[in-house]
Order: sequence, then structure tokens, then C-alpha cells
Amino acid sequence: MDGVHDRVFLSDPAGSAVVVTDYDGKLVKRIEGEPGAAGLALSEDSGTLYVALPNGDAISAVDTGTLTEKARYRLGAGNRPLSPAVTGDTVWFGYDAADSFGDVGSLDLSGPEPVVSLKQVGYGPFYSAPTLVSSPAAPGRIVATVEGSSPATLTVYDVSSGTPRQQASVRDPGGSTSNMRDMAITPDGEHVVTASGSPYYHQVFRLADLSADGRYATNTYPNSVAVAPDGTVAAGISSWYPALSLFKPDRGTAYRTYDFRGTGTPDLRSAGLAWAPEGDRLFAVTEGTDNGEAAYALKVFTDATKAVPSLTVTAPGTSAPNKQLTVSGTLTARLALPEGTTVGVTRAGPGGKRVSLGEAAVAADGTFAVTDRPKGTGEAVYTVTYRGDGDRTAATATATVTLTR
Repeated sequence: MDGVHDRVFLSDPAGSAVVVTDYDGKLVKRIEGEPGAAGLALSEDSGTLYVALPNGDAISAVDTGTLTEKARYRLGAGNRPLSPAVTGDTVWFGYDAADSFGDVGSLDLSGPEPVVSLKQVGYGPFYSAPTLVSSPAAPGRIVATVEGSSPATLTVYDVSSGTPRQQASVRDPGGSTSNMRDMAITPDGEHVVTASGSPYYHQVFRLADLSADGRYATNTYPNSVAVAPDGTVAAGISSWYPALSLFKPDRGTAYRTYDFRGTGTPDLRSAGLAWAPEGDRLFAVTEGTDNGEAAYALKVFTDATKAVPSLTVTAPGTSAPNKQLTVSGTLTARLALPEGTTVGVTRAGPGGKRVSLGEAAVAADGTFAVTDRPKGTGEAVYTVTYRGDGDRTAATATATVTLTR
């Protein structure tokens, strides 16, 4: 995600291109000629997008202002990069080596000339190109794993010296961990959250030693994870119930969920989640088929960091004019409402006149009530409004009373 230009970058390996959209999901440009375009990584100043080119044996550098390739760094024939990660002036990348298995390489851009170094880890740790993640919140650290490995191995490297030094490595972290799909470092730099086909929840590990330190309750086959700047966790699975769950960092139960069933692309793609740097939008790549061909979609969610309250309102179906009646209801949310929460109540009619009945206090159990003595005959429509706050969206509900003599 490019927060400077408000753009989203997606790789299209089959089309050898990088797809660029705006924050509303509208196409801005296709950057063609990027052979097998795979993993993407943005420089810390958002000025350059680095693209792994497994079919070009190179790392491409794209100017995010002009959306054109400005450099291509050759790795040598048969060295196929898949996953770049940036720390400072260095681009680290997992790659399939021409003469061995998977390894880690680096592209050092700190000097007058770029320097490519291969075989930074050497034979042994990876049987194929490892997936790498990094974060400015954890400077000088990269986390590595082999996607799809069973059991999985998770490794943290200290790369602050320019050479990877293993800080921690755990085989089968958390137990029964297989088919690793995605990872994300938390904004405090203290933890890494993982998504793997098994177990059926998203795991949390301390970055210092990879000891288990929590979980987010999702469902079968976790395959995606992204963490917002405020620590909100978006956790996705490759099934429908529900495909996407959102969690506050200190809560293991989701405060909001999304289900993609009924759409042309009902499945969340592995590693298909990302937050805007401002944390106000969440992006999800989904996949399906269209006339037998693979189809993909970019879904954009606004206010994703907020829970959606449930607001119900009840009132008598009929009443005599000028008789006291009670309008009551319930306001609830998966994120508990703060003390002092109120809802606004208005009456429209009879005769179209709108009258404010003021604010009704919401009790600890979510209930509220107001009394009124509407005059005249006809319909009186009561509208209850919760205005929302930084953690919850607004909500409105109505109830109608027919006034008759």
C-alpha cells in the first residue's frame, strides 16, 4: 500500500504485470513487462516498489510517482526471486537458487552502486524460496518461512549488519503448524501473527524468541493476515464461514466479520489482505471462476476498524392520541459500549412535523426507553439514532405507531 500516492499495488504473475489501483479499487495502470511478477515490497519512503521477477531472474524497481520501471537488478540465470522485504536501504529476497535449493539474497542500495549478494543463508534451512516479511517497527529484522511447508518452520534473522544472523528458529511453532500461508509483524515490533492451514486459528509469536503468545479465533484453513497501524488484526481463511474476521489487538474474539459468498469471487486469496497506512481502509483480493477462467477482484472496506452495532426499536402498533406510550429498544456491539452512551430519538408526524425527544441513556445491558404523548391521528414514526464513535459505526432504526381514536 502506497500511502503517499493513495495507491494499491497487486502482482499479476500470469500476465507478467503489476496492477495499480486507487484506494477505491479503480484501475490506474497496468505496468507491463514484469516477467512472472510475484512478491512486492515498498521502500520505507514509499518512493519505490520492488517487484520479484522469477521469470526474469531479477528484482525490478518501479517509481511509484511515474509508475514506470526505473531499474532492474539481475541476479544471474536461474536465480528466481519470489518474496522481497525491505529494511532501510537493503532489499532482502527469498529465491530459488540456480544450483541448490531456497536461499536468501540481498540488494544493498546504500552505496554509490547497488550490490547484489546471493546465498546469504546457505544450504540447509529452505528447500525452496522462503517468504520474507519485514516492518519499520522491527528495524534490522526479517522473518522467513517456506510457504506451504508441513510442518512449518519459522525463523527470525537479525540483518542489521548486512549479513543474516539467526535470532530464533522454531520447527512446527505452536504445534501442528502446517501449510504456512502468510505472516505480519505487529506495529509495536514485538510479535508476528501467522496464517497457516493448520491449526484452525491465527497464531501469535514473540518476535524475540518465537514463543507462542496468543491466538485469534478464526476457522478452518487460515491463509491471510494483515495488521493495521493501531494493531487491529485482519485474519482471513480460505473458506466461507466467515472468510474475514477483524480483531482488536487485545481481544481473541472478532468484533466484525465479512462473508464473500454470493459474489463472483467468493474465496479470499492467500496473502490477500492489506491495510492502508492510515488504517482507515482494508483491502482484500478474492478469487473465483468466470466461464471456467480464473477471476479476481479487489474489495475495499472502509471503517473496517469499527464494530457494527445492532440497534432494535419497539413501540405499540397502535395508540390513542395524547396517551402516554413507551418507545424502547436495545443497542449492542461486539465491542462493549462505553459508559454514558446515549441514543437520539425523534418523532415524525402525525402531519409530517418532526419533534426531538432528546437523548435516551443506554443501560449496561444495552436497553433504553423514552416516553411520549403524541397528538393527532395518523402515523407517528419514531427514529432512534446512535451516532457512533471511534470504535463503532453509526446505527439507525425506526418504529411506527398508528394513532387512532
